[in-house]
Amino acid sequence: MSDLINIMIVDNEEACVNALLKDLKHYPQMNVIETFNSPVKAITRIIQEQPDVLFLDVEMPVLNGFELLKELRSAMRPDLCVIFYSAFDKYMLEAIRASSFDFLLKPYQMEELDVVIKRIEENHLNRKPVFEESMKNIETGERRIALQTIDGLRLQKSNDIVYFEFLSDLHCWQMTLSDRTVYKLRSTTVAKSLLNIGKTFIQTAQDCILNIDYLCAIENKTLKCKLYPPFQDINIIISRRYYSKIKSALDII
Repeated sequence: MSDLINIMIVDNEEACVNALLKDLKHYPQMNVIETFNSPVKAITRIIQEQPDVLFLDVEMPVLNGFELLKELRSAMRPDLCVIFYSAFDKYMLEAIRASSFDFLLKPYQMEELDVVIKRIEENHLNRKPVFEESMKNIETGERRIALQTIDGLRLQKSNDIVYFEFLSDLHCWQMTLSDRTVYKLRSTTVAKSLLNIGKTFIQTAQDCILNIDYLCAIENKTLKCKLYPPFQDINIIISRRYYSKIKSALDII
């Protein structure tokens, strides 16, 4: 386990972010990997990075700190240390109910931050088994990703995604899951972002991205994909443009 404790900060006030960054530099073990002024933009990166500690402001536009944590919980490690910090002590009880690790009242004193940091360091020493279990989940495809659908944010296990199809009439990607449910993604979603979900996602055509864990065979002449049951009825044909890339991604004997 790394000696560094990875931290992410979400606060819509730039001055507060800079002040906390400056103060955290006094603690060599604290490693701030990213900061955000927008809670909405922070969601995907927090889930991807899985930090050890998350400093959350409470009063923020669109999503407040408690709402942001609610969106994140199911996709994060259970030992994530969430520190709410706010200029209003009225949120302290709600922070406790949200199972936060600690609460800092702005403007905090260095002595108060020091107490929190020492608690974080002690907690970090006893978290190895949970960390290893989390890594096991990632290796077995149980990692959750955050996808912006037209209905809202969806936290989804990557191994439950069968394929993505681009709907030209609606100008958006559609996700099909293993239970046959479909979700239309925001029009701002691009193919590159979907391919970055994991190595098992490969583009078969300009309008299709397939999770090759569901791929059973490829017909030589037609380049038609045969998927494992019960998905054999799904019609996916590989474009010649992408065929060589797919072959290089497969272990061909």
